[in-house]
Amino acid sequence: DGLTGIKTRRFFWEALNSEWKRASRSGRPFSVVLMDLDKFKEVNDTKGHLEGDLVLARVGRLLEQKCRQSNVVARYGGDEFIILMPETGVEQAQILAERLRLWISTDPMLQEEHITGSFGVGSFPVHGFSVEDIIRVADAGMYVSKHAGGDRVSTAEEFAEGETAAVQRQLISGYIEGFLQREHTGPEHLEELLTTLSKMCGDDEGRNFMVLREAIETLTRAAESRELNSSGHGEMVAHYCEVIARSLRLSLEDVADLAYAARVHDVGKIFVPERTLNKSGPLTDDEFYILKMHSRVGAEILATIPGSENIQKAVEHHHEAFDGNGYPARLRGEQIPLWARILAIADAYVNMTTERSFAAAKTSEQALNELEKLSGTRYDGMLVRILLRELKAERASSSLGN
Repeated sequence: DGLTGIKTRRFFWEALNSEWKRASRSGRPFSVVLMDLDKFKEVNDTKGHLEGDLVLARVGRLLEQKCRQSNVVARYGGDEFIILMPETGVEQAQILAERLRLWISTDPMLQEEHITGSFGVGSFPVHGFSVEDIIRVADAGMYVSKHAGGDRVSTAEEFAEGETAAVQRQLISGYIEGFLQREHTGPEHLEELLTTLSKMCGDDEGRNFMVLREAIETLTRAAESRELNSSGHGEMVAHYCEVIARSLRLSLEDVADLAYAARVHDVGKIFVPERTLNKSGPLTDDEFYILKMHSRVGAEILATIPGSENIQKAVEHHHEAFDGNGYPARLRGEQIPLWARILAIADAYVNMTTERSFAAAKTSEQALNELEKLSGTRYDGMLVRILLRELKAERASSSLGN
């Protein structure tokens, strides 16, 4: 840059795109810090553009001197500066940005002009998976700093209360989309996924658990989209769970929570390879081992929601068998949580009546006959009879209506 001697905006974008490609392959983080000078317009208005140019040059030199050699410091336009920080997560980037803020606010020349900086931080992969997402989040953080009076470092999580949920949903959607585009995502990435989703929903005290529940549903829909004819599977399973639960006179709150468990019961399949999910022939032992992990992985994901113990147990144990030959814990009979027994039957009914890669769809009558045959071995016979009775009543009511 001719005025400040630091890198240009064009050079920065080339470096950012190169870093993004590297990070997308490796899954390693990087951060972008965007800074706008506070009260700079007053310097230009009262002392002229020559004095303003001296301020810009001083800020550029300070940033370049105080940043690490691996960082790319550039003038982004006007009185905005931007810094690319490779191999730097969001917490470390905030610490480094805070140090830069202090250097600027305590510099004698800049103090004389009452110049400070408003900083925003955006990090890959926490805040998104495209360079545009990262810049947008850094810009949003800078906006927060500016409107809080300047001379501070902010992230997009610090939006005003009315804006927070919308921003969180946007960030989560971008993160999940990018997460699924990685070359490989396995159970070893579970901790990263849980940590990132939790952070995006706020800190421990102000975490937005409704947004977190929605995020898990979004993740489930993404998992369903990877399996042939499975889009909307959770919604259909939830319907039949509600049918059984209402017949058992469960409380409205329990019915709602069970329906949520049904909608997200396959969220753990996000880590199962598509070729395994859609294989038409028998699974190998290794493939079946990975597939069986999905119920426990799903329960771990749901453990991020406080007070969700019943939901977790329903998801973790919905593949247990009434005779003890299921998984993951080989529970039998009433050792299996009630919600898991209900979910197992509803899930089986929907699977049987849906065209799958490994089996043709059955009619409703054929599926119910199959469930009856497996009563007492695979499924809880009492709950199977309830579903059979309720579906017959539903069909009779429909016929009368016609």
